[in-house]
Amino acid sequence: MALFCTQVFSAKKKKADKDVAQDDVAVPVENVAQPQENNADSVKLPSGKKRTYFSKIDSEILADVENGSPASLRAAMTKIRKNESEYSESERVLIAVAADIMRIAWQSERVTWDVFEVREENPYTGAINSAKNGIYDSSTGNVDFLTQVLPSLVFLTTNSIPEDYAIQAQKSLLDALFVNEDSVLANYLIGILYERKNEFEKAEKYLNKAYSFSDSTLELGLAYARILNQNGKSDEAATLLAKFSAVDPKNILILKQNAYIAFSQKDYALAEDYVARVLQQTPNDLEFLLFRARIYIEKNDYIHASTLLDIYGRQNDSNLDYLVLRARLQLDWSKDMDSATRTVEKALQIYPNNSDLLMIAARISSATDSPVAGKYADELAEKVLARDPENQNALVYALDGLMQRENWQEAYEISRKIVNSAKSSSDVISRHITICLKLKKKAEAMEVAKSAYTRHPQDEIILQSYIFAYTESETRDSAISFINSMLASENVSKKIKSYLYYRRSFLQPNEDAVLADLRSSLKDSPRNSDALFRLYEIYFARSDYKKAQYYLKQVVSINPNDSSVKKLNEALTQLMN
Repeated sequence: MALFCTQVFSAKKKKADKDVAQDDVAVPVENVAQPQENNADSVKLPSGKKRTYFSKIDSEILADVENGSPASLRAAMTKIRKNESEYSESERVLIAVAADIMRIAWQSERVTWDVFEVREENPYTGAINSAKNGIYDSSTGNVDFLTQVLPSLVFLTTNSIPEDYAIQAQKSLLDALFVNEDSVLANYLIGILYERKNEFEKAEKYLNKAYSFSDSTLELGLAYARILNQNGKSDEAATLLAKFSAVDPKNILILKQNAYIAFSQKDYALAEDYVARVLQQTPNDLEFLLFRARIYIEKNDYIHASTLLDIYGRQNDSNLDYLVLRARLQLDWSKDMDSATRTVEKALQIYPNNSDLLMIAARISSATDSPVAGKYADELAEKVLARDPENQNALVYALDGLMQRENWQEAYEISRKIVNSAKSSSDVISRHITICLKLKKKAEAMEVAKSAYTRHPQDEIILQSYIFAYTESETRDSAISFINSMLASENVSKKIKSYLYYRRSFLQPNEDAVLADLRSSLKDSPRNSDALFRLYEIYFARSDYKKAQYYLKQVVSINPNDSSVKKLNEALTQLMN
């Protein structure tokens, strides 16, 4: 593998890399003290130039250390090797720096050279010691390549990095890459930084470059595979990791990454196999205990998932992933909306802006027509849409919330957007037709309904929407004739016949005819909640509260999560008492 030599910092900077994106520029640091030049690092010369701390060391040795790959670090240490008494202090510092880069960045590699005591303070080992303690050292002075890069080793020692550190690190690393675009270490560190910032396309670019220069380095392979998988390139990620697996099939880091890749490919059996192999080695690994529960939920194996979540919850009941999985289990298995609501509300207190939690909360609000954490479905979905405007599920939940609160105009704007997309479902088309009719846009409702029915004549949701649009848009006589012709057809299911009777009840001239149609509707489909609710309304208007409640209780039984129907039943019970 070729080793790439770099220019020392005092040399004239090369032309900027044409491949660097225009938005990949050094970010100005705001509200952060600017680093000052450190006297230990440079000595000012009469000419106004400065001599770097490592000026007396062979430039090839320094270039190898700046490259930072395991191979180049070993090459540098081979070149610098001499008797211990012959090392200068700056050489001792460079040897110590190379060793710490290896230990922090490339933990799968061994330090194969002697490391000597460093006797004087300097910005290089100072930056590394700060990084080991989870601190980004901004006092290095940024006077050469290594002082720009070494503080960012902190990204490999801690997961918690303040925003101002990230801004300063991005600027320093980009400045370093301007000097030496081929440094494996600098490309790796800025790739990790962009990954932390969820800028995955940028992360892939830099990690790809680092990996291309050092493709046998495990840490680079794992990081690059992780980003490929994140960017939807799971096949490439799996292929990349295969060569590492062949060398070390029991390596737990490789097994973990393969588990995540298999999961993203929806190969849950393979993912579970990898997880089992991880847990065989580390049975107390809570992360993968939780991951196994997630796999079980995706496989609808709720019993095993519940057991694992109970075990995990006794160790940590405030973990984000645990709370998300617990809420999903409560919704999809036990159908316990109240428990799911409590779980999500607890989670949102800790993680108020998490998209997964907001989506679950919106789902619950949409199903119950009641607020979760004080907000309705559209308000919860709005937070997700602010970050991801094309999120189809969030758009649907926003639509549900607006419809439930009868905000028809805003609902129309969203439903039109979804209907015009390639991902519109029968339910969304049905909602759009309802919204159009509420806004008296009868022509549009008929156009959408007729088009959808022509494309999907066997879809009962579409057929019901077509019947609804027709009976609301045409004359009474035309609508009754249309319904009667469909009722006479032998190809119409009982569910559709029930709906036809229900729709015809709105066209009847007197209440007896209305009641007759509603009874016929229930004869074909006893659980037609629309017909049952209309009977409740009729008897409630007559003040026949006993019969009204008889029908309303059936609606509650069919729709146990609908809070608006529950409230009507509670109010009716109080009225009767």
